[in-house]
Amino acid sequence: MATVYDTRIELNGVEYGIAGIDVGNSRVKIHHDDVYLSFPYDKEWKKHVQHHFRDHVSRRYLIGLSSVNPKQTTAIVKVIQRTPGHLVLNAHQLLMRNDSLLSLSAVENAGIDRMLGTIGAMSIAQPPLITVDCGTAVTINVVSDDHQFLGGVIFAGLGTQLFGLSKQTAAIPELKYSEPDAAMGINTQECLMAGVTASVAGGVAHAIRSIRKRHLGDATVPIVMSGGEAQHIMPHLAAEGISVHYLQHMVTDGVLALMANARHIDIQDAVIGKLPH
Repeated sequence: MATVYDTRIELNGVEYGIAGIDVGNSRVKIHHDDVYLSFPYDKEWKKHVQHHFRDHVSRRYLIGLSSVNPKQTTAIVKVIQRTPGHLVLNAHQLLMRNDSLLSLSAVENAGIDRMLGTIGAMSIAQPPLITVDCGTAVTINVVSDDHQFLGGVIFAGLGTQLFGLSKQTAAIPELKYSEPDAAMGINTQECLMAGVTASVAGGVAHAIRSIRKRHLGDATVPIVMSGGEAQHIMPHLAAEGISVHYLQHMVTDGVLALMANARHIDIQDAVIGKLPH
């Protein structure tokens, strides 16, 4: 059975596969075919990206780029453009030209990752739906039954809350998140882990219930979760009677779906830099 991953696009007589790159706040993620890679922004990350597209792929790719990190966007475009055979596409520009997948008329602005994540979620669930992306920030986003992006809520993720507390509070050290053993702690570290878990899990549960009641007619709609911290939160939602679907590659799935459904002229116009002749 053909899937979005089988999409082939011809430009100027050259056939390309499609790939997605999500330039996030703390990591860059690459997705094509059955390959999914994730690199933190250390001193080697650009080498890893270039090495992959230069030495570990067997075809040319149109690479849809989604970014919430302007600092790293220019760097990754330069890396790909130095790698012969591949082209980078502006995913935001493609999205602005395809409101049949997702209409943005109900919002003033939103992060590209949030919008693409809802498109990715539609690969496993039909709208109306809610997405929850648990990363550096937790974003909760809503799509109506007629594919309108309705907006959502944003708050700090588990690691971000811990980092903020360490910077703003003299007695709290910088700590990495670990699963709490109980709902409360008996020392500072245990209290912190229990506290940020309750904060994020409770915030997600409250937002979902409020959105359902006030914006979706109290309907039980699909909830699709993604992000590096999602697995820590899902059991707490289940305990609250909130059932979710987990989709690891929600944003890059959205990039690939967007490219697969784009018009040929829009693909051409979204290429960053000049097309080869």
